[in-house]
Amino acid sequence: MKHTQIISQNQTVSDEKLGLLANIFSEFKIGSMLNAAGINKTKRAGPLAIFTIVFNLAFTGKNFFQGVVRDKSTRIGKDAVYNFLNSPTYNWRRFILLLAAKIHLLIRSLLDAPAEEEVLIFDDSLYCRDRSKKVELLSRVFDHNSKKYLKGFRLLTLGWSDGNSFLGLDFAILSSANQKNRYNGITKALDKRTCGYCRRQEAMTKSTDLLEPMVKRAFSAGIRENIF
Repeated sequence: MKHTQIISQNQTVSDEKLGLLANIFSEFKIGSMLNAAGINKTKRAGPLAIFTIVFNLAFTGKNFFQGVVRDKSTRIGKDAVYNFLNSPTYNWRRFILLLAAKIHLLIRSLLDAPAEEEVLIFDDSLYCRDRSKKVELLSRVFDHNSKKYLKGFRLLTLGWSDGNSFLGLDFAILSSANQKNRYNGITKALDKRTCGYCRRQEAMTKSTDLLEPMVKRAFSAGIRENIF
């Protein structure tokens, strides 16, 4: 009886969260942002429906298998979700910048007074994949904490901060610029005109060459006022 009660309570909380997310998605016009980023063609379901399902996993306490594969109430097959997440034609970088710009305006509107100092912050962190073998562009990466080379990637992130809040704006998953340090190459069948191919080329670029373009993209998205 108690077990049933707990499940019922958890389900209620989940439904409340999903309702709140639906309102936020509507207010932020997430569907329009997806369309502006070229995320407008999917099989069997609309892009907003698939995005909502994937996004909600973090708030329902379910992993991909539980929330998509086993949950028949979603009415969207796992193949449709995989194709959505793996499509090389979708410009997720543009979507993230559009969403970040919207959140940036929201944060600023909640402040009693304009922030005295706003800054852009770069973070370069290790993304370890020690157990991986066949991941594209998997490479040997030097970890400055352990002073050892590990298998994985480096995650270069650009964020905005006013001293209290931190907002992620852009990111790049980096392999190694040195071919000798890369275990695997790029999938040969990938169309060179796609965003996915450009991302892979970017992964083999030195991080210092990516800093200026990332800042310029943030400025063009409207993350500019009071910075520097």
